[in-house]
Amino acid sequence: MEKEAKFKNFSLLLAAGFLVLACFFRFVLIGYQTIALLLAGCALFVMLFDYAPKRWMKKVLAGCVVVGVFGLGLLEVPVVMASRGDTPADAEYLIVLGAGVNGSTPSLSLYNRLTTAREWLEAHPDGKAVLSGGQGPGEELSEAEAMYRWLLSNGIDGSRLYKEEESATTQENFICSAVLLRELNDGILPQTVAVVSSEYHLYRAKYWADKAGFTALGVPAETTLPVLRLNYFLREGAAVGRLLVLGY
Repeated sequence: MEKEAKFKNFSLLLAAGFLVLACFFRFVLIGYQTIALLLAGCALFVMLFDYAPKRWMKKVLAGCVVVGVFGLGLLEVPVVMASRGDTPADAEYLIVLGAGVNGSTPSLSLYNRLTTAREWLEAHPDGKAVLSGGQGPGEELSEAEAMYRWLLSNGIDGSRLYKEEESATTQENFICSAVLLRELNDGILPQTVAVVSSEYHLYRAKYWADKAGFTALGVPAETTLPVLRLNYFLREGAAVGRLLVLGY
């Protein structure tokens, strides 16, 4: 009985530790919601496993965890493969997918995409870019306008930049960009485009590009913080699962 009591105390401490970490990642750090959710799930599993009255219940709980981890691992495979990008990513047009804007300042994710877009435009002097992203809550201007201003102030000629300011999702990014590109090319849609997005996002970006009629060449923008990269890759695996099951 004493040994069992000590084990339960250890389980409580372990669960409490997971919850403290979950709160830290959720409320202290910014952008780590997926890791916070996983840590909260670990705390819940520890408590349920410890207090499950029947052995078969413990086996079911453990089995669910194994299946979940294995399933997420499978979903991460295409995400990781697409994150490497395509070489060479030569095309007439580059579509730059927007990310958050803090007031009028590009977020870290958007900044990383913009530096990658600038490098591509410098390497392709005849290339043009569609800057795709509307205005979201808390944003003083559209993501497209924020990207336009940043690229303009960092040496890119404004005549090479086209703003698409209506989209709010990745799917809409490509639907709206396709409309704009048809307008720019006498109703003809370019078959191949280069696409800049965060490396973890390229699988879904290329999926929706294909649905909009493009062949997309991925140009990955690296996520600079390792823990943030882990958070986003985990989140993207879940997003791919939703895409495959629900279609969006």
